[in-house]
Amino acid sequence: MSTRLRTLALVAAAAAASVTAPASGAAGPTGPVVVGGSAQPVFSAKAADWTVREAWVEVPVDSDRDGRQDRVHIRYARATAATDRLPVIMEASPYFTGVKDVPNHNVDHDLFDPTSRRTYADRSAPRAGSPTLLDPWWARNWITRGFAWVEMESLGTGGSTGCPTTGGINETLGPKAVIDWLNGRATAYDRSGRAVRADFTNGRVGMLGVSYDGTLPNAVATTGVDGLKAIIPMSAISDWYGYYRAGGAVVAPDGYQGEDTDVLAKFVLTRANPSICDRVIAGLAARQDRVTGDMSSFWAQRSYLADVAKVKAAVYVSHGLSDWNVKPSQAGLWYRALRAQGTPAKIFWHQGAHGGQPPLYEQNRWFTRYVIGAADGVEREPRAIIENPAGEPIRYADWPIPSAKSTSIPLSQLTLHAGSAGRLLTFSDDPRNSLVPFTTNPKRANGLAFATAPLTANTRLSGFARADLRAAFGQVNANVSIGILDLDARGRATLVTQGWTDPQNRNSLWHSDALIPGQFVNLRVDLEATDHVFAAGHRIAITLLQSDHEFTIRPPAGKTMTLDTSRSMITLPLTASLP
Repeated sequence: MSTRLRTLALVAAAAAASVTAPASGAAGPTGPVVVGGSAQPVFSAKAADWTVREAWVEVPVDSDRDGRQDRVHIRYARATAATDRLPVIMEASPYFTGVKDVPNHNVDHDLFDPTSRRTYADRSAPRAGSPTLLDPWWARNWITRGFAWVEMESLGTGGSTGCPTTGGINETLGPKAVIDWLNGRATAYDRSGRAVRADFTNGRVGMLGVSYDGTLPNAVATTGVDGLKAIIPMSAISDWYGYYRAGGAVVAPDGYQGEDTDVLAKFVLTRANPSICDRVIAGLAARQDRVTGDMSSFWAQRSYLADVAKVKAAVYVSHGLSDWNVKPSQAGLWYRALRAQGTPAKIFWHQGAHGGQPPLYEQNRWFTRYVIGAADGVEREPRAIIENPAGEPIRYADWPIPSAKSTSIPLSQLTLHAGSAGRLLTFSDDPRNSLVPFTTNPKRANGLAFATAPLTANTRLSGFARADLRAAFGQVNANVSIGILDLDARGRATLVTQGWTDPQNRNSLWHSDALIPGQFVNLRVDLEATDHVFAAGHRIAITLLQSDHEFTIRPPAGKTMTLDTSRSMITLPLTASLP
């Protein structure tokens, strides 16, 4: 039976209330104070009561090719009264000192034929004088609880040297070097060039962050670096190929059509003398391959999933079920791989889009257990927390929900909306289409919209759905896009999950095999991880398009696709039988 997290929050509040302030004249705490399994806020929240320093940590790489090892700029802080050697919470980010306004690639062009984001002020130049923290809100959460706080500007950003490479190994080595320094294994310098020792810490480190800031903890964890005890990656990437590609297709993050590794590197390049990175970024543009979308060594080097066996840190994954920027499988596949190898792991799914975080109480207990090392029993609790549609966090034994069972059904057994059903259905591509508006108002000439009968009971879809299609094409190339949607009694559609593929990659992600017009081929489309409850009376809709205006390359209209509905299946992990 699921348990509401609200009860646990009351327990935490009671524990916090039990902390007694020291009597007048008595010495206060000098390090973390753990009560009820959580580190308590026993130190001042005022920045004036913190000791803040900065340093540049040497990284064993020369990514800007200037003949000198790169250095990452860090700021580190603790409550001045916390005189013990403290555990550390660390945030590594390419965003601390701003981003650039960079144009994206054009996506309105034909496919491979085998025969802006918000802009911030640029504050990259190091400033003399007393350093100030760039993320004081998050720092306050942990400094008051007896942790030291470290924030690091990723290579090529702010006061760091080196170059951004959008998931390249140098970006992993930057925060690893900081963890090494915190454990006495690397060298750091102050502004005057004098060596600095990390004598404020016991070397036990936790990392957290959102988006790119959450991706860097995933990356560092795959090095197995000693001292990194736990991470909380939020809306984070675990495989860069899956961020910019899908099944061989060039697929954008939601809202950033035409972005790719070179664009993102330019976007975060805020270091002094940025032109030194021109050749590095040109190399990204040359190797990312927006023509075929194939997997390559370039992308393989940017897969943390491939190195998951090296992870020793405990991982608390957090992600939004409606995040179509960093898509949900980035969390789902990462969590599944960690669980399969026995790494301590939990997952928090919220109903929102990009961003969001687990309740602070959950984060605190995770870091108390694994970074401080206090036995609070968190490893014996249910492993999954999933928000319901009202935003209430509910605990489950694990994710996917253990009661979800794979249910496969031929598309020919579903109701076809708009047009006459049949075994072979042909439609022409219209690159202006996207899944939700098409499902609400399907135009048979340009796609296929199927649906189940109304559900007789609330039915949960939990995990990874897939489509196995039998299709032929009227030309040598095409996009294939598919979505699962929740269709209410009034015909309104809500996107649940979606997926894309390039039929030229039907045999392998690593190479494109030409399509022969008119010849049927088998295609597998893996849809993004999800967890969604369809209400009784609603229908499960399956919509099939070629191009997806919001995500794929948008070729000229008119490419044709023929689907064999009797040999095309959709497989759904459901907690109830279909009607």
